[in-house]
Amino acid sequence: MKSLILVVLLAAAAATGCSGASPLAPASAPGADGSSVAQAEPVQNTAIVHIPLFIEDSDRRPPAIPATPLFEIRRHNPILRPDRRQLTLAEFNDPVGAASVQCVARGTAVTLRLTHLIPGGLYTIWNVVFKQPGFDPTFANAIGLGALGTSDGSRNIVRASAAGDAAIAAITGPGPLSVFGSIGACALHDEFEWHVVGAYHIDGESHGPSLGPDGTAVEQFGFIFKR
Repeated sequence: MKSLILVVLLAAAAATGCSGASPLAPASAPGADGSSVAQAEPVQNTAIVHIPLFIEDSDRRPPAIPATPLFEIRRHNPILRPDRRQLTLAEFNDPVGAASVQCVARGTAVTLRLTHLIPGGLYTIWNVVFKQPGFDPTFANAIGLGALGTSDGSRNIVRASAAGDAAIAAITGPGPLSVFGSIGACALHDEFEWHVVGAYHIDGESHGPSLGPDGTAVEQFGFIFKR
């Protein structure tokens, strides 16, 4: 459990450090009583972040050359595509896409539309929540981590097409998250900082409410939202 918490929080750290774009603010204000209100229009975020923290080359060094074959850092397992060819740095950094977020009666609705993913690759999507003043290297402000959608991890799974395209939509309701902590009814308004992180599963399997055993998955991209 502790390992998983560190894994995804470090992914969030990488996302924060590598993004050159400012996080997006909510599109509407909370109600007069301080509670969240539904948004008329979704918030759009096209500033996808590629996460370099969990990849390395054959010598266990940070990869720099686009053609470098990649390994994940936990077990130094090769990052293999479903066709068993080893992924390169250029391919790892290729995804583009957008996150659309709207506060609705049931919670926080997220829709991701992605291209240039690993063809046929299995992905899971995760919520990472921080209290004010947001992420810092000690992780002291981390207050929530868990699967997008339902807490059993049954709604955060998406498989890329043969062309590397994918779309996923899920609503995360208020309350406990699958790993630790909780999330508000509207993450855009109720949380100071919130990251949506996508992980590629090298083993081709999802693992419910957790990321899975070390060496079987690698965080590849994310979207950052901050008040």
